[in-house]
Amino acid sequence: MQLHHTKQLNVISTLMVLVLLCGCSQPTQPIERLMAGKVSLSDGTCPIIHCNTYQTDALPVTGPQLPSQKLNEHQIDHLWSSPIAGGVLDYTYQDGSTVFWVSQVDRIMKLRLNEKNQLEKIAELPLEPKDFPRFSPQTMQEKIALLDKTPLSTKHYDLLAGEWEGYQLEGLRAYYAMVNSEGILYVGNRDSVIAYGDAQQGKADSGIVKLGQYGFHKSKLQLGIKMPLVIMIGMNITPDGHLVAVTIDGTVIGIKPDLSEAVYYKLPDEQIWNSIAIDDHGGIYVVGNKKLHKLIWTGWGFSDKASDGAWVESYALGELDESLRAERGSGTTAALMGGSQDKDRFVVIADGADVNNLVLYWRDEIPAAWQQLPGVSSRRIAGLLPVNFGDDSISNSYSENSATIFDYGAVLGNNQVKTLEKMMLDVQLKMKDPKRTPYGLQKFQWNKKLRKLEIAWVRADVSSPNSTPVVSTQNRQLHAVGLKEGKWGLETIDWDSGQTRALYTLGASERYNPIMLALQILPNGDPIYPSFGGVMHLRLGRETRVGQPPVGMSNISQ
Repeated sequence: MQLHHTKQLNVISTLMVLVLLCGCSQPTQPIERLMAGKVSLSDGTCPIIHCNTYQTDALPVTGPQLPSQKLNEHQIDHLWSSPIAGGVLDYTYQDGSTVFWVSQVDRIMKLRLNEKNQLEKIAELPLEPKDFPRFSPQTMQEKIALLDKTPLSTKHYDLLAGEWEGYQLEGLRAYYAMVNSEGILYVGNRDSVIAYGDAQQGKADSGIVKLGQYGFHKSKLQLGIKMPLVIMIGMNITPDGHLVAVTIDGTVIGIKPDLSEAVYYKLPDEQIWNSIAIDDHGGIYVVGNKKLHKLIWTGWGFSDKASDGAWVESYALGELDESLRAERGSGTTAALMGGSQDKDRFVVIADGADVNNLVLYWRDEIPAAWQQLPGVSSRRIAGLLPVNFGDDSISNSYSENSATIFDYGAVLGNNQVKTLEKMMLDVQLKMKDPKRTPYGLQKFQWNKKLRKLEIAWVRADVSSPNSTPVVSTQNRQLHAVGLKEGKWGLETIDWDSGQTRALYTLGASERYNPIMLALQILPNGDPIYPSFGGVMHLRLGRETRVGQPPVGMSNISQ
């Protein structure tokens, strides 16, 4: 986000003033189409938020290679729709055609690229919002046009942006989603998981139908005064095809693919504000607001036994965690570094210290010869360095977006608004204000020879304020949507040197604002991401030709 994300909620001032909104739906009867044999994620480029179960945001594609330029309207392919979308998740059918599922609060969409490399909407299933109206494309264009023509730092702009306060909570009814190997879209609906699929099974151009729903049982959660609401905050899939969801109250839920039943595991005295990573062997990595947990999926349940490979570790929490961050602890979804066959395998988070640290934990058995590092709390910690973006004098830093991981490198962006405001949606709509815009990217590198965490490079001049960067692994290129002189743009950076390869300027309009949503790169090299008010597809890669299956998505509705 991957969130991950829109999860940046103020527990004290936002959630407590809301009425109890969740009335958990009843589990549906098993649906035949959901009862396939062993399933997995779609083998698409990005079938889940953060694009894979390791949550790395690393894509096996070649990114755009054009020189720096101001993009024109032909290059900016924009689909107007709702304010927040849960990613652009791809699935390819047996005939080679590729579709892209987009889940939003008020609609589910299925899209594709046509022979002209333009996004087309194949189908749309309207949904009924709960606490906000359904926003038509025309309404979003009007609202964004009004924001764009109103000067920043005025009372009028504050009023316009303030209309969106609270929508980030509404957005959690659609943000976490994934597509499995049967082409079924699973969407977190805050108090449940809903499955959608093709009206005609196996046909890319068919309509969309709801296949089933599993509602969480309140009695099996940890609801109370601090967290009265049922709010799903993350989802992933186990190697044997079970869904794993987590809720803010500190509950981990394993769900059968047919949504017929579930098993619950409670993390005592913990809240969860991030999604989860899952490895090839059923290791589930959950960042609570106090500790990092590794649970083991047993096939139908969760083990926390050390004999099964589970463990739990505390991480640093500073004074600002309570005074500024509403006791949410780490802001990052756990991300996994090192493949199942690699010698060194880690789970990576940023902790909750006042100046965040990037922390690498040995995710499996700690090497027998490993000596505990000086000044750290546990022998399991393989590396710990401050996330200070090259400034040793700072007393506060915060990374809300999880680390981008590739080839033993990890990149974090600066997500701390200069004014120290909480990253609610109304504040994200003021991000162009130079008094607010955070700057900074920092890459950390695990030195395999020395078995030591090091600083690879720092870019204090790059802004990636509210979206997780991604890396195209085939040309070792990092991509970040950020601000330069008050205008949104996509900056591509050499993964190894940290030098800018190109800057693609979009413009000052809030329609380009990614608002914590997921950037990705399509197989043809085109960047695409959900933006405020729609989906942004940038024609910077290879053109799609007639006869080729579509390789991305974007819809032209200017």
